Amino acid sequence: MAPVSSSNDSIERAALIHRDVIRLVALVFVAVAAFVVTRAVAMNNRDLSVRNAAEWYRRGEQLMDERRFDEAIDAFRRATVRNRTNRTYLLALSRALVETRDYDSARSILLTVRESAPEDAQINLDLARLSAARHDVTESLRFYHDALYAPWPADQEEARRAVRIELIRFLLRHNQSSRAQAELLAAGADVPDDVAHQRELADLFREAGDDRNALVHFQRVLRLAPHDLRALAGAGRVAFDIGEYPLARRYLHEVPTDIDETREMRQVVDLVLSRDPMAARIGARERHQRLEANLSSVEQRLAGCISQRGGQAVVPEDQTLENDLQAFTRRMQRSLALDQDTIESGVDLIERAERIAVTACGPATALDQALLLIARQHGDAAQ
Repeated sequence: MAPVSSSNDSIERAALIHRDVIRLVALVFVAVAAFVVTRAVAMNNRDLSVRNAAEWYRRGEQLMDERRFDEAIDAFRRATVRNRTNRTYLLALSRALVETRDYDSARSILLTVRESAPEDAQINLDLARLSAARHDVTESLRFYHDALYAPWPADQEEARRAVRIELIRFLLRHNQSSRAQAELLAAGADVPDDVAHQRELADLFREAGDDRNALVHFQRVLRLAPHDLRALAGAGRVAFDIGEYPLARRYLHEVPTDIDETREMRQVVDLVLSRDPMAARIGARERHQRLEANLSSVEQRLAGCISQRGGQAVVPEDQTLENDLQAFTRRMQRSLALDQDTIESGVDLIERAERIAVTACGPATALDQALLLIARQHGDAAQ
């Protein structure tokens, strides 16, 4: 009977093992099913969150267009909560915060995003603009440079140039002329050789106080478009300012006479070139006549100034000025040939009288301006 009992025990153990295996398989199946269902639910929730985030972002952009910035901020915040990894939503939120002048919050967001993408041109550009809004020139310059020297797609070269122009205009607004000139030189190295770009650079160089480079770019415009009125007027003004009077006359005389802003300058240029007694390649008689005419003009100017003041001396402490002019005129009448020192003395005397007359009885006429420019031109050359 013992063998039968042992056989029954074995069968019973086998049955128990079989039931355990079935339970285990069932548990595994349930676990897998639960995982699949949970994953599906999670993915569905994730997809729903992503779609909701996109919808809130779209809503935020619409509110930005309507300039409802507070509501846009709320929409963008909802978008970032539902999709925390989307950089576009965070950048949109920072821009909305800037519109409400919440610069600290916007900067915090941008710096956090920048940690994962320090060479992203758009992030650095947003930080540069934010710093500009805060009038922080040093930080703006740093982030603008980070944006400019970040990798840019080949098809966005014009956008990169526009960023540098934006930086230049920012520097000019903050009276950073030297820095603006440096950026302009960099911009000029890769700017297209067309009218629009060259004229823009010329205007900016002029605004930055670099008239010689402004003239270079105005001349490039005129090489491409010889009758461009803006470039002709700009080149004429710049040439006038740097004392290149023959060149200024050439350009200004190509500008229509009905343009008021260049009419007086053209008159002054013509007078400088026709009344300069120290000009090159003119004869002794012409030098004498020019100096004599200038002396006569300044004597009349002083006389008119004294008459305007009711006979009162123009400069009480300088009673000898009129006598000096009369004495110099008599000296000239005794000799046709004038040496260099005499001509220079005459020009200096005219300048002295002109400055007194303009100061006491302004405004300066075109001839006043011309005589002062002649004196300044040769005074600068002598130094």
